[in-house]
Amino acid sequence: MATADGALVKLSFLELIGTQLAKFLTKEHIQNDAYYRISIDDIKSILKPGDVVLVEGQSRVSSAIQFITNSNWSHAAVFIGKTDYFNHCLIEVKAVDGCTYTDINTYMHHNLRVCRPIFLDKRKKKILINYLVKKIGAKYDLKNIIDLIRYIYPNPPIPKKFRRNLIGIGAGDPTKAICSSLIAQAFKEIDHPILPFKGKLQSLIMRHPSFCLPKDFDISPFFKVIKPSPQNFY
Repeated sequence: MATADGALVKLSFLELIGTQLAKFLTKEHIQNDAYYRISIDDIKSILKPGDVVLVEGQSRVSSAIQFITNSNWSHAAVFIGKTDYFNHCLIEVKAVDGCTYTDINTYMHHNLRVCRPIFLDKRKKKILINYLVKKIGAKYDLKNIIDLIRYIYPNPPIPKKFRRNLIGIGAGDPTKAICSSLIAQAFKEIDHPILPFKGKLQSLIMRHPSFCLPKDFDISPFFKVIKPSPQNFY
């Protein structure tokens, strides 16, 4: 019994350290950018349920992911529309909060991009959103501190061709979703590809969700980048 109690204390201690480390790494440091940013109201005007919203984050984790992926986009969320919680509601995964609902106004000071899955009918869209809703409340296993330590140093001396694999390295499966793997898993449920690769027989093979990057939605031929129309700027 003493051994079991000792193990519980050890796990609680590791989880406490992991939580504090996650808070440190994900703290946003908002900066005023020199370039033009589309207003959050213009973003709201084009959103449809099922859209993937990419975020250019401003935290230590964001800097590391931006370097590893060679992209501005460090985070992804899915827009689900009006809910009991928010008029413009996202579902996203955060290191400290886990899978949660978020008001898109949270990102009013961030650069955003809207990526819309092509050929997604109402049935598949409903399955996609229901899958994500069922994941609300799921938490990271923050005891696996090695998954978080890799983000402390934002520019690791890793050759570019090996950087993608850094997203999937770590001791715990839940923390692999720190970018966008939950979203990738949701699209896998409806057999909607994101960025597959060619196998030995030149057939398309779905990537494992753990290796999905935020930028994959941006460059994927199966998603269309949606931008506000010019009249929104007058």
